[in-house]
Amino acid sequence: MLISESKLKGLIAVGLILAIIPFIVLIFRSALTLKIPEYADQCIHCSVVEVVGDEHASGIYYVPPGTLVNRFLKSAGIAKRFKNNFELKNGMKLIVHPGSEKMEIVVAEIHNAAKISIGMPIDINRASEEDLVLIKGIGPVTAKKILELRQKSKGIKDMKQLMQIKGIKEKRLGKIEKYLYVKK
Repeated sequence: MLISESKLKGLIAVGLILAIIPFIVLIFRSALTLKIPEYADQCIHCSVVEVVGDEHASGIYYVPPGTLVNRFLKSAGIAKRFKNNFELKNGMKLIVHPGSEKMEIVVAEIHNAAKISIGMPIDINRASEEDLVLIKGIGPVTAKKILELRQKSKGIKDMKQLMQIKGIKEKRLGKIEKYLYVKK
């Protein structure tokens, strides 16, 4: 049985196409389907805690309300424990200083830039101009006006005070107030 040259070329072309199709499907499927990370929506009212300094456990964690610090440290794989076990609060930052003999952990607050990047609101009375500019809808001019209003008013008491600034109306306030709050 003889196969002509044109039939051989046709078989090779069909074989190549059949070999390439799975790769094309794989590329388009991965590019078109965006998946929400697993467990991303499992804890709506979680506290956000950042760990810094430990090479294995550094990162931002979402922990259920009422989580105690020593339980969290154990689950994060950090050997150090606090004598006074306390409840983790939203926005806490645990700075781990591993030493040769003893490890220290310092409790601080997550930086405003990190809070904004993960969608957490920041206290308008503690925000710097650099922090405010990171918020969508606030440019350098508006940030300066907010700081001037805050200084003139000796602190912002209510978010609606921002409407005293030229250019901030109900609509714009609605867009930016999800990133800001007034600490009571």
